[in-house]
Amino acid sequence: MRLSEFCKGIQLGEEACRIIFGFRLEEEEYARWKEHFRTDRHSFFRHVTGEAGYRQKLLYLFARFAVDAYEEYRMRGIDDRVYFDTFSDIRIWSEVCFRDYGEYGIEEYNWLQEHVSLRLFRLGRMQFQPMAFDGESLKVGNYLVEKHQLVLNVHIPEGEPLTPQEVIRSISMARHFFRGIPSVYVCHSWLLYPGLSQVLKADSNIMKFQQLFHIYESDEQSREAERRIFNRLEANPEHYGEETNLQRAAKALLSAGGRLGSGCGVYIPDMI
Repeated sequence: MRLSEFCKGIQLGEEACRIIFGFRLEEEEYARWKEHFRTDRHSFFRHVTGEAGYRQKLLYLFARFAVDAYEEYRMRGIDDRVYFDTFSDIRIWSEVCFRDYGEYGIEEYNWLQEHVSLRLFRLGRMQFQPMAFDGESLKVGNYLVEKHQLVLNVHIPEGEPLTPQEVIRSISMARHFFRGIPSVYVCHSWLLYPGLSQVLKADSNIMKFQQLFHIYESDEQSREAERRIFNRLEANPEHYGEETNLQRAAKALLSAGGRLGSGCGVYIPDMI
């Protein structure tokens, strides 16, 4: 896998590509950074983010790490489509970095370490991450989710609409991809906050997604919903924009003293 092929495969924008191909790093130095990442990630991130222009350096390094991960994908027999879809997060987060900081690069570096370590995969519209269930034992229908049992953590990257058809397609792909892991899907997200029913119609894609899950916990203090809906946080909700119906409804709720938090839920196909 060549770096140019990788950038084309994840549909990285022209300016972000220019940063990567214009970055000057000797191979010996790259090897040292890669080993530092492999052996002590906390120290690695501390050192990189202590440098000027660290967001661009992280964009370059994560692109290189992703290219290096391709051989492991091939050894595991994982399809190229899954590879490019998974690492399209580098494109997504480079664009988020431009939106939030006015420059292409990577700020969401802790998250992307999961991708290059082959601990997270995008299958269709959603991402899946094997993990030990960290809640207390939970009865869902006739199924008991045990504390510390292996489950699939679900993440929803920015992008295309979260239609019911795409959700079911992703779940079907995950059941095939993660053979041997129980089809127990756990999600911690603002999309599962029960109070969203105050700002969204019942037939919206988000509410249909939420209705799949048995919601077992809510976090009223989380402001993830505000960050995702408005792309920033404001102390005074009156300062939020009103460019979409969701923004207008959410702003009205928050301005009236309401809250938008997050929720934790479990989805077990054919058992709920």
